[in-house]
Amino acid sequence: MTINHPKHVAIIMDGNRRWAKINNYSLLKAYEKGLETLQDTIHNCIKLKIYYLTVFGFSTENWSRSKKEISYLMKLFNDFLDKAISEAESNEISIKFIGDLDVFGKQIKEKTSLLTNLTNKKNTLTLTIAVNYGGQQEILTAVKKYLVDLLDKNIRTLKKLTDFEKYLFNYNFPNIDLLIRTGGEKRLSNFMLWHLAYTELIFLNEMWPDFNFNLLDDAINEFISRKRKFGGM
Repeated sequence: MTINHPKHVAIIMDGNRRWAKINNYSLLKAYEKGLETLQDTIHNCIKLKIYYLTVFGFSTENWSRSKKEISYLMKLFNDFLDKAISEAESNEISIKFIGDLDVFGKQIKEKTSLLTNLTNKKNTLTLTIAVNYGGQQEILTAVKKYLVDLLDKNIRTLKKLTDFEKYLFNYNFPNIDLLIRTGGEKRLSNFMLWHLAYTELIFLNEMWPDFNFNLLDDAINEFISRKRKFGGM
């Protein structure tokens, strides 16, 4: 494996609604195809020796969408959990969730917890799904946790970034090497803002349901071709 090969890839899975309109499919069909694409992408990451995959499933801003669309997303989320739980024993994938899960119903919260526990010791690939997640909210939550510790435990003030980072989600994971966003938009949309400080960014015109092995492989090869300086020479 090349030294510059990414260990941790993040994906903003954008373009489902436009894909539905372009192909004259229902929105539900587009999201179902998008879920299939995610499942394929998980297996493709394993083939390409990616050890950490973080995906943007549902943002804190997505609640402003129509009730019908949100109901589709919740149904597919529930279906994904059921399928992942049923396959947990046979798969070597660790699945984790980040974001404010308290807004979801009791059933979904129990399933996310169960799935995390069932897959906790799997080590071929770690999949992190960001649901009801916002990058700014994550940083604010981390600051609040730090201040609580500072007041309650009389801990020392922060001296280095890693002292603060332990309050963030997945702080013990490798940095995100590569971010891929499908759908043609060129913005971060409040996703993993702290974690993307020195991440390589690739924006694709293809919609998420059309994302495939070749596009992922091309993105990784583009990443490998870049010289990462991290602010230095």
